[in-house]
Amino acid sequence: MNPQEQKFDHKTIGIIISIATVIILGLVVYVSEHTDGDIDTGAQVSTNQIPNTQTQTPAQTPTKTPVVTNTPPPATAPKNYVYKNGTYSANGTYNSPGGQDEIAVTVTLVNDIITDATVTSVVADRTSSRYQNRFITGYKQYVVGKNIASVNLTNVSGSSLTPIGFNNALVQIKSQAKA
Repeated sequence: MNPQEQKFDHKTIGIIISIATVIILGLVVYVSEHTDGDIDTGAQVSTNQIPNTQTQTPAQTPTKTPVVTNTPPPATAPKNYVYKNGTYSANGTYNSPGGQDEIAVTVTLVNDIITDATVTSVVADRTSSRYQNRFITGYKQYVVGKNIASVNLTNVSGSSLTPIGFNNALVQIKSQAKA
């Protein structure tokens, strides 16, 4: 068989498979629409049935007997949140080569999830300020939308010490927000 015949065979097979798939899907849809769910799957379901009390005239289409189950909806257990909803603030300190530095952290909690956070630089040292600003531009993706209990930052945007101050502030905020 030459390469052109081989391509034709693969193309023909693909077309046949596509047509067969469309036909099978059409049959499945047709059968499901025309059986009204009366296919016996072998499964037994315990239900209380309400008898059909409607009288039928020959021109009427038969109606299905309604099925009512006495199963109550599943009870949803109330959530026990660890922290109270609200906005909390704290200053976190950490040691840098220039001495002790500090950042101000504000966090908004809803159902233990941090929905918003702001960090403000509280240093005058240029080097520390530069690292804090790096941290400030990149920390939110690791904090907002997360459970406060799971947040523990290490290195953010090249700043490895500022996250220590953030984590220290978060410890204070957790203490303030404890339910």
